[in-house]
Amino acid sequence: MSDYTGPGIYTISPFHAPEMELDIWKGETKEGTQVKLYKKASTSSNHQFQIVYAGGVGGHPEKGDREYFIIPVNSGLYVTAHETEKVVTTQLLPPRDASIRWKLAHAGNGAYYINHVDGKKQLNVRGAGKADGTEVITYKIETSPNSQFILRAAA
Repeated sequence: MSDYTGPGIYTISPFHAPEMELDIWKGETKEGTQVKLYKKASTSSNHQFQIVYAGGVGGHPEKGDREYFIIPVNSGLYVTAHETEKVVTTQLLPPRDASIRWKLAHAGNGAYYINHVDGKKQLNVRGAGKADGTEVITYKIETSPNSQFILRAAA
């Protein structure tokens, strides 16, 4: 399962499709690039994400729950939430912008939920898909396997 121990560089696999990883589509480094699934390529920088401690609520030191930035290693942009059921993309935004702030929550099975700080949505694999190119979206908070992710230290 996950070997997450705190901020660092990780690959992120959906619990329901552990042979896949989150991918910055086609290795693009520009804003607006979608996050999708692709077969494991753990040494590829567009499959690696720096999970960075962003402070407490709104960036304030140790105020409330810990919040994190998820930054693709290949681009340095932020993984960004949009409206519910919309695709997740990469963007360059100010660090206090809520759309780039995430919370990690144990799923109880070795996986994590990657919840948006608004408490209303989380990362989710559209339709529980398992194929290359399946979109990663923000979706209402739920406990299904396609809303759970395995975080592995990058090679």
